[in-house]
Amino acid sequence: MSQVISWGTLYYALPATSTAIARDTGWSVVLITTAFSAGLILSAAAGIPVGRLLDRAGPRLAMTVGTVAGAVGLVAVAVAPSFPLFISAWCVVGLGQSATLYQAAFTVINTTFGARRGTALTVVTLAAGLASTIFAPIAVALTHALGWRGSFLILAGILLVTVAPIHATLLPRRWPHIDGVPEAGARADPFRVRRIARSRPFLLLQVGVTGLALALYALTINLVPLLTSAGLAAAAAATAFGLVGVGQVAGRAFFAFGRGTTTVPAVTAVAAVAVIALAGFAAGAGALPAAIGLAVLAGAARGSLTLIQASVVVDRWGTANTGHLTGIFAAPVTIATAIAPAVGAALLHATDATTTALLCAAVAAIGGGALLLGTTTHRDPRVATRHRTHQ
Repeated sequence: MSQVISWGTLYYALPATSTAIARDTGWSVVLITTAFSAGLILSAAAGIPVGRLLDRAGPRLAMTVGTVAGAVGLVAVAVAPSFPLFISAWCVVGLGQSATLYQAAFTVINTTFGARRGTALTVVTLAAGLASTIFAPIAVALTHALGWRGSFLILAGILLVTVAPIHATLLPRRWPHIDGVPEAGARADPFRVRRIARSRPFLLLQVGVTGLALALYALTINLVPLLTSAGLAAAAAATAFGLVGVGQVAGRAFFAFGRGTTTVPAVTAVAAVAVIALAGFAAGAGALPAAIGLAVLAGAARGSLTLIQASVVVDRWGTANTGHLTGIFAAPVTIATAIAPAVGAALLHATDATTTALLCAAVAAIGGGALLLGTTTHRDPRVATRHRTHQ
């Protein structure tokens, strides 16, 4: 529940109300989207120190403070009298995102659920996938009734009175211990973190997930203009766009029945589906049946990629220092996700639907290759962890 509410209030509320904000303030939707992206980029940068805090202090403190910061940011957004203060307020929301959304949640799940973490990750990401379905209409309805400023005040209150108590009371104060040793890395080991973060497998995996995320989000976020430029009617294009979410849920659900998200077959399948779907839009964007099928495939690749990102660090290096390592790993991925809509729009403006789809497919192919190389590279015994010896 905390992830659904956090994503709904700290992420989806702004895109859902951006048109109303622009109409009321005179700021362009582009400026409002810039504020949204700035918050995500700050979230990526803050994720690294937040990861260190998670390792050292445990999840209760970090995620509770992050929730409160997010609520304060939403209040500041609601009362911002000018755009500079608005974007500054949304950057405070970005700080809250770094300690409440997937990165922090994945660290908690990977550290506390042990062998059951795959199922737990799938359940949480499936539930969080409903956040836009639940909170976009709520935000729009509140905006119609109270104005966008009143809407954000209510959303801040919802976040504060629901998620903050959950994090403050139900999350563990400290990480679990194995043989008396704090498993999540309360014993900070910066040398180990630095060695892993600079290792060839880590960098390959990071480049792979970042490249795939950039390609998939650049195209799917701009799917409606891409399909309409290829000849589809706006209503048909919107239908295909809506089915990206269906594919995303299906992609995550698929892994609930698998043996792992970062095995070579799983990684190969996700990369192949991403490339096929993106390249397919070069030929099939103008036909509705093809566009629908490709949208579902692209969504499935996006959903699966989230679980790969959630699992890849712990699957390879165990849970020691997982917060810090996950923060480092996620930073470029989050930045890629933040800039992807602008990248896709710029490509579509400068070229056409076919070229945009092929360029995105090429980036996905490079990312998929790096991900596969990182998955198959021999594990360095120097970074083997206690986690593996206790499975």
